[in-house]
Amino acid sequence: MNLKKLTIIVVLLLVAVISFTKIAPMAANPANHKHAIEQTDSKISTVMKLSGGAAAASATLSLLPGDLCTPISEQLAELASYFLLILSALYLEKFMITLTGYVAFSVLIPIACVLLCGAIIFKRKSLSDIATKIGIFGLIIFFIVPSSIWLSDKVYQTQAAKVESTIQEYDELEIEGDSDSNIFSDFTTITTETIERLSNFLKNLLESLAVMIVTACIIPILVFVLLIWLLKTIFSSSTLTLDPQAFENLAGKIKETVKKD
Repeated sequence: MNLKKLTIIVVLLLVAVISFTKIAPMAANPANHKHAIEQTDSKISTVMKLSGGAAAASATLSLLPGDLCTPISEQLAELASYFLLILSALYLEKFMITLTGYVAFSVLIPIACVLLCGAIIFKRKSLSDIATKIGIFGLIIFFIVPSSIWLSDKVYQTQAAKVESTIQEYDELEIEGDSDSNIFSDFTTITTETIERLSNFLKNLLESLAVMIVTACIIPILVFVLLIWLLKTIFSSSTLTLDPQAFENLAGKIKETVKKD
């Protein structure tokens, strides 16, 4: 083995070690993803408020006598379950923020470097191709979650005022009835004004649910589909390859420059 190949192998192994020992812990550190985590936490808080509002309003309406508000109560209870699914998706997204970076730099990038070393030692172009694809895959999964959060954020900001107004509407919502004693007596009847407020709240809650589904579920799914398409393109194409000879040429140029200096 000549000096050029040995130098390239040493550099690749050094990159693998640095990736595993230095970059991976940094990528997995929540402090380095502060903005993305804050944005996700903000959405989680919003979804919990909306879910709690729907559940609380449904429970209150279910205590009223008669069947006048039963359809609204059932609809609110169903919406609360949908918000729970969105909440689960947001928590998964939050966990993936740090997990994908750790997997990329502690597993995939080091494996790619080791395979490139094997390609140079054994002169196997197939190993070089596999290493290139694994390295690109690692970088893609590292950037895919932050990109998804950024895109979701941009879409959410256009409708954030609507969602916040729905939360404020719930805070100001009062379910009143006509009764001589209290609203939960046997003679209580819901006022027309209260029904209108509840119907308007339900409508706004449905719109907020649609916004959260798009930003927390549909956009990440679309980004994931794009990832699958990119991976399929990468692993089925022979154009994205890395020739070991390119490393040798680069090392030769660096060595010549050092000698001139």
